[in-house]
Amino acid sequence: MSPSEIEKMGLSHEYATLRDQHDVLQRQIQRLRVLQDISQKLVSELDHDRLLRNILRSAVTVMEASAGALYLLDELTDELVFTVVEGGGGERLQDRRMSRHQGIAGWVLNHGEAVIVDDTLQDQRFYDAIGKSVDYRTTSIICAPLLDRGKAIGVLQILNQQSGERFDESDKELLIALAAQSAVAIRNAQLYRNLREERDRLVALEEDVRKRLARDLHDGPTQLVAAISMNLEFIRVLLERDPDKVDAELNEASELAGRAMRQLRTMLFDLRPVVLETKGLTPALETYSAHLAQTEALRVHLVADPDTPRLSKQAESAIFAVIQEAVGNARKHTQAENIWITVRRQEETLDVTVRDDGQGFDVCETLGNYESRGSMGMINMREHAEMIQGRFSLQSTVGQGTSVRFVVPLAPNLRM
Repeated sequence: MSPSEIEKMGLSHEYATLRDQHDVLQRQIQRLRVLQDISQKLVSELDHDRLLRNILRSAVTVMEASAGALYLLDELTDELVFTVVEGGGGERLQDRRMSRHQGIAGWVLNHGEAVIVDDTLQDQRFYDAIGKSVDYRTTSIICAPLLDRGKAIGVLQILNQQSGERFDESDKELLIALAAQSAVAIRNAQLYRNLREERDRLVALEEDVRKRLARDLHDGPTQLVAAISMNLEFIRVLLERDPDKVDAELNEASELAGRAMRQLRTMLFDLRPVVLETKGLTPALETYSAHLAQTEALRVHLVADPDTPRLSKQAESAIFAVIQEAVGNARKHTQAENIWITVRRQEETLDVTVRDDGQGFDVCETLGNYESRGSMGMINMREHAEMIQGRFSLQSTVGQGTSVRFVVPLAPNLRM
């Protein structure tokens, strides 16, 4: 072989090597673009179902596979659910379920590891009932877990390279990255859903406060102001016809005005108890009890430990809100004559109890009627308790009064 021929063979081999390297680089660039595209969509796409479909479709396309599936774990039933399917009779598999202990996907979920299966017929973990049900034959699989803070919540699985070649480690690395992005998308969707539910709850709570304020104004100060107006008109008549009775009517009007003022002050205190922020829970409860004694036809008995520590602003507000709700229910709905408010400091908790001697009610029936004021009140109290890691309980029997108990852990709620 001549030197020129040897040189040509060398160049040809070098060219082939460079071409192979170029193909590998192009493949890596394509995969990086897929990851970049999905990363950008993670922060802009609020429809997580569409995002998951894009992730799966991208994985199937870039790996030149014939099908893929994204399963999510239903923790209530311990089943893997076909959440997104691409190719392989996908429409018929949508929302199908299988045990978390079946198949390659089940193994990956339970072990939290990605795997490559080159020949499914040689792998005892393979479960072919799903494929048979849609006349799809699986020969090779690559599968990765969806991990959310170390916990497997689902599986991303790609099937059968169209070229017939085997999946390799670069495919595995890409699938692990795509599975991680899928987990982020699911986590973001859950956070967004929680945020939306919390927004709706706050809107409903605000509307409830507005209705309660309007109702309290109508039943209290508005009625008194109307009575004062009528008295003043009557006094105007008396000034001309019977001046001697004017003083008595003025005294009555003055008394009505005083009652209206006290009721307004109580309502303002209910809306924003400044003493709670400046002096703490016990002084706020003392002031609240004094307001109630002046404006309501009931007796409030307050027992609060003097060494009750200052808690965080959120904790004191939550405790006070629960007490307000419980007292408000007692004075408006149960015809109570006495209310006992007790605040006891235990070794690690603060134990708060509000008890009344009213007519009581059927707790199950009230909770069953979600739209009722009583039901919303119980839900609000429970949510306030949960906000500060507290435990809430309510006991009531028709004809025997109501008792609300609220136990708050001190350690996470102390004022820093």
